[in-house]
Amino acid sequence: MSVSNSTGLRWLRATATFVQIAALCLAIAVLVIDLIPGSTVSQDLPAAALTGLDGIGGVAAGVVADPSGWMTFHVEDPSLAQRLLYMLTEVPGLLLIAEIGRRMAHLVRAAQDSDPFTSQTARALATLAKLTAWGGLAIWILSQVAQGVLTAAMVTSPFSYAPHQTPLGWLAVGLIFAAFGRILDRGVAIQAELDTVI
Repeated sequence: MSVSNSTGLRWLRATATFVQIAALCLAIAVLVIDLIPGSTVSQDLPAAALTGLDGIGGVAAGVVADPSGWMTFHVEDPSLAQRLLYMLTEVPGLLLIAEIGRRMAHLVRAAQDSDPFTSQTARALATLAKLTAWGGLAIWILSQVAQGVLTAAMVTSPFSYAPHQTPLGWLAVGLIFAAFGRILDRGVAIQAELDTVI
C-alpha cells in the first residue's frame, strides 16, 4: 500500500471516529438538556392550524405568511412528556449516525490492516446499507409521530398533520453504501474467476 493511500485511509478512519464521537456527545447533550425541567421545547407548527397570520406586522405591503408553510414555536414550560417527545425527534438520529461512524471506522481499519477487496467487506457494506436505509426510515417515522403528537399538544384548532420532512437522505446514503458493496462484491467475483483461469 502506498504512503498516500495509507494517509488517506488514516484520515477516513479519523473522520469516521470523529463523527461517531461527536454524534454520541450530541445525543447525550440533547438527552441531558431535554430531561432538565423547564428546558425549551421547539416545534414547527403548520401555518394552516394558526390564526391571525394576516395581522403579522414588520413586513412590507404584499408580504404574507405562507399558509401552507411551517413556523417554529417554543413551549415555555414543557411537561416531561413534551420534553420526551422532543427528544425522540433528535436523539435516535444522532445514535444512528454514531453507529454508522463506528462501522465505517471499523471498515477502514480493516482496509488498513489487510486486503479490503473481500466478500466480507462487501457483506459489511451491504449490512451498513440496510442499517442506514431501514434504520433511517424507522427513525424518520418515529420522529414524525413524535412531532405529530407534540404539534397536537401545542395547537388548539383541529388540523391534519402531514410530514414536512423526508427520509430521502437516509435512503440515498443507504443506496450509496449498497452500490459500493455490490461493486466490491462483483470485483471479488471477477478476481476469483481470474485466479481460476491463471
